[in-house]
Amino acid sequence: MQMRIIEVITIIIYGTVGVISLIMAFKNMFAKSYLPFQEEAASIAWVKIDYRLRSVILGLLRISGLGFLVTAMLLLFFPIANYFVQNDFIKYSIPVISFIFCTGLCLVNYKLYKQTNSKTPWKGSLFAMIALIVGLILSVLQ
Repeated sequence: MQMRIIEVITIIIYGTVGVISLIMAFKNMFAKSYLPFQEEAASIAWVKIDYRLRSVILGLLRISGLGFLVTAMLLLFFPIANYFVQNDFIKYSIPVISFIFCTGLCLVNYKLYKQTNSKTPWKGSLFAMIALIVGLILSVLQ
């Protein structure tokens, strides 16, 4: 079974977004404080935040990290599984679910950017959204 070039490109696109999501998953799940852009947006040093509020923030970061982890797993494993077990539901639902997550990230980070003028990673989320749309279009063309 020989992979066509379009399938390879699609797997590379999904894999790239998946690897970035995996990196972000680990950053969020194992964070000891909030991320630099979050500190900039909050305009308060981590050590000046009440211990209980820090616990809440770390809990939310871990939940965010789990979202990144699920997205990474979807994008890294299911396109490869779909190559061996052809399934249209997997082929189209995985990038759509990932797109929904990335869209939410982009909107939340963009709103935070506009409200605080901090350097949020909204452009990275926008890149991921565009990459997933391109991957989805290529999947339709297969």
